Amino acid sequence: MVCFLFTIGVITAQKQTVNGVVSDADGIHLPGVNVVVKGTNNGTQTNFDGEYEIDVADSGEVLVFSYIGFQTQEVQLNGRSTIDVSLETDQESLDEVVVVGYGTVRKSDVTGAVSSVKAEDLNPGANASVDQALQGRVAGVQISQSSNEPGGGLNVNIRGAGSINAGSQPLYVIDGVIVNNGSVAATGGQGFTGNRTPRNPLNSLNPNDIESIEVLKDASSTAIYGSRGSNGVVLITTKSGKSGKLKVNYDTYYGFQEAAERLDILSPTEYQQVLNDIIEDGGGDPGQEVTEIEDEGTNWMDLILQRAPTQNHNLSFSGNTESIDYYTSLNYFNQEGLVKGSGMDRYNVRVNLNSNSDEKYNYGINMNASYINDDFASTGVGINENGGAIYSAISFDPTIQPYNEDGSYRESNFVNIDNPLAILNGADARGETFRFSGNTFFEYFLMPSLSAKFQIGGDVQDVRRDIFVQPYTLQGRGTGGLATIQTGRKDYVSLEGTLNYNKEIGDDNISAVLGATYEYFQTKSFSGNARGFALPDLGTDAIGSGDPLLNNLGSGRTQARFISYLGRVNYSLNNKYLFTASIRADGSSRFGENNKFGYFPSGAVAWKIHEEDFMENNSWINQLKPRASIGSTGNANIGNALTYQTFSAGANLLFGDDFYNTIYPTRIANPNLTWERAVQFDVGLDFGFLSNRINGSLDYFNKETKDLLLNVPQALNTGFEVQTQNLGGVRNSGFELGLNVSAITSENFSWDISGNLATLKNEVLDIGDRGDIIRGGQSQIPDFSIVRPGEALDSYYGFIVDGVWQEGDDFSVTEAQVAPGDFKYRDINDDGVINSSDRVILGKTIPDLTWGLTNNFSFWDFNLDVLIQGVEGVDRLNGNLINTYSPNDFRRNRIAEPLLNRWTPENPTNQYPSFVNPTSQGGANALINSRTVEDASYVRLQSVRLGYNVPVNNFSLFNRLSIYLTGQNLLTLTGYSGVDPASNASGSNTIALDFNAYPLPKTYLIGLNVEF
Repeated sequence: MVCFLFTIGVITAQKQTVNGVVSDADGIHLPGVNVVVKGTNNGTQTNFDGEYEIDVADSGEVLVFSYIGFQTQEVQLNGRSTIDVSLETDQESLDEVVVVGYGTVRKSDVTGAVSSVKAEDLNPGANASVDQALQGRVAGVQISQSSNEPGGGLNVNIRGAGSINAGSQPLYVIDGVIVNNGSVAATGGQGFTGNRTPRNPLNSLNPNDIESIEVLKDASSTAIYGSRGSNGVVLITTKSGKSGKLKVNYDTYYGFQEAAERLDILSPTEYQQVLNDIIEDGGGDPGQEVTEIEDEGTNWMDLILQRAPTQNHNLSFSGNTESIDYYTSLNYFNQEGLVKGSGMDRYNVRVNLNSNSDEKYNYGINMNASYINDDFASTGVGINENGGAIYSAISFDPTIQPYNEDGSYRESNFVNIDNPLAILNGADARGETFRFSGNTFFEYFLMPSLSAKFQIGGDVQDVRRDIFVQPYTLQGRGTGGLATIQTGRKDYVSLEGTLNYNKEIGDDNISAVLGATYEYFQTKSFSGNARGFALPDLGTDAIGSGDPLLNNLGSGRTQARFISYLGRVNYSLNNKYLFTASIRADGSSRFGENNKFGYFPSGAVAWKIHEEDFMENNSWINQLKPRASIGSTGNANIGNALTYQTFSAGANLLFGDDFYNTIYPTRIANPNLTWERAVQFDVGLDFGFLSNRINGSLDYFNKETKDLLLNVPQALNTGFEVQTQNLGGVRNSGFELGLNVSAITSENFSWDISGNLATLKNEVLDIGDRGDIIRGGQSQIPDFSIVRPGEALDSYYGFIVDGVWQEGDDFSVTEAQVAPGDFKYRDINDDGVINSSDRVILGKTIPDLTWGLTNNFSFWDFNLDVLIQGVEGVDRLNGNLINTYSPNDFRRNRIAEPLLNRWTPENPTNQYPSFVNPTSQGGANALINSRTVEDASYVRLQSVRLGYNVPVNNFSLFNRLSIYLTGQNLLTLTGYSGVDPASNASGSNTIALDFNAYPLPKTYLIGLNVEF
């Protein structure tokens, strides 16, 4: 006991209490500063007055002081018990610059709504394009994968959709060069149903090469791009060399993907039982009875889907010499598809060179070359014999076997659908895309504050699609095989000259840019179809061996030019009051003779309240900057030749003994046609508290798009039904919040939270006197979208289902021939008839709320990143439910739940009908109803990444070595019954239909990153 007490006394005697005050360079006390004994978990934080107290084991210990926005400082005790510390501002973080159109600006001086995402903050995982890496990271930016196939297209909306017929995609600019981002060739061909959304053109950019992404959202930041800024602008900056010796980085991952969800369709035994029960109840035909199940039947989805591997290898070299900063990279990306036969291979080479001399000139070059090899699966919205593999796997008879005894593909005697395996193996589609893009520039400094810069940029795409449909498929059988070759080429050249001025005058700063640009676009296309092959084994390699009398050829060529003049001035008064003004004049060959030029001005102001003298003694507000902007932008994404009268080939006519080719006019000229114009007002607040441990921005915006391109009905005596005119308007308004919180910061553990949230109200203001526009029909699905003033753009339009007719109901209230077990549609006008007059708004495709939440944890050498994304207040038309309620043939398989729980006298449900008489009322339009339009809100665990930084202190070969595990699309919480609530097969940003969706991939990866 005596020894024990003596030991305690010795230990107690060795402990020492250290206290003090932590302040900034101006003597303002800092609350929440982390104070840690170096090399231990022993730590504390300063209180609201900047005071701290900590017990240390030895008088020679080292204390580490760290705080967001300040440089970390280490202090050795040397026996002292009171240590006051003054932390220096981390100037690098305060002077961080963001890229804006035709220049850069200090982040603290931004007057517009600009969101910046660094490379390390992009979504981890198997991302074929930069859009995927940005998903859920920026407030007000909605990104949805319209097709989940490898390299599939995406729909991107920034602050809503403002156009009815023109494009709604944002403008992309890579290293100062506008990207010619249109599709070159279609994904479908003769006898082959492709996805309506083409492959994403941004697949040619290697995500590993990205340094940062800036999203310009308000008119103040986008007006500098004039007639192409109304949908927002995405600026992508690629990596460049850094000072220091050569650095070699190798990053690789390998993993696999599997379907996150599948449609739950009837099993063979359920299929036999349910269909025979319906026949017994009076539905179907007794001749369609399911009499047997062959050898336990077939799960067709199991046969067409696979666990798909994916891999990525990226090797980069960066550094500098006495005069050149250099960065170059080599990349290989491979992703096999969940549907067998689909996939993507990409090869990339990038070279970025920039001078770093202190002379009066500066020059550089950025080049990217890519080759993509695509394998396409037959998907899309085709039906019956035109349906793809997924459509067939859902609908084909599950009671039969895949093959006949002779090895040929089994067919159904009851449905006009091909065997899924016959489609999968017999409809072959491949694509090759070569793309070269880049720019080179030269800048000369006339004086230290004034420079002249000239830049030339280019983007060339060359695409070929080969499609062959074998004679053993239903599509190819009667024709001896079908072959299609499509080629396309897109050329883009830009010339740009600017004068740049930047001058510090005391506490004031003025920067300006004045410039002119010339842009040239050209597209060439060719398509050749053939059929009737004596030797189909050669496919498209011998397309000329088809029947020459059945050949079909087509070609096209379009051109467009832009000439623009631009200017912008930024003025900072006393480093407190910020002013920005810009204007751009755009001239385009796409528009009428009377409207060749348009002018797009903008202005913005901001006030750095935190720099005012009365804020000098405030220690907890680090940034408080209200700002406001207003401006005008345009949308020139309308295609070519809409302003001109056009002609098409007509019939071959016989006059006398000779045939004559004819042409006929197809469009009325409109010399007054011009771009759609958006006027946007934005008010925002940038804030930072507690040494910027809490920082972010809050915005309200109101954007009205006018002069929409609409097809206006014409008088019959013109000979034309419609003319394209500028008419109507759409409004988008809402709030956006971006928030970053450094919850915990210590030497060995940190927790950072980043969140974003955006509300959106979309409203059609005017469409002239033409009345409602009803559109959107696909295959057997009738038009389901409506454009109506006062409603959201392309809202769903159909019938309300009030339940199911029950035995004992009063059937005299309707003239329809209904029976117990039929859907009970609401008679809106109480006329006793269910027809198109009873249709109402059922839902909308544009969400009320989108959000994302990222948590970053760091513990010693481990790090964990978790991203959750959510969408609320959005609906989706489920095309597979339509096929379930009203199939084209009785013997088609369908979604299980409605049929297994269908109405019967013993199960008088109000949820599902009896399926005895599926088309009893309302006609085809009744397919669009409140049961097939579903709530598509969801919360998704988008990505999780766990990494470990291997200590390399004893390994001189490595500068850094880390291993990581990544998961994507791990969990989706939704009430939607389809495979993916974000799926859209329509090929439109606002018209939305889920039909035969390519499965959402759930991805698991293991990776390695090493730097030498």
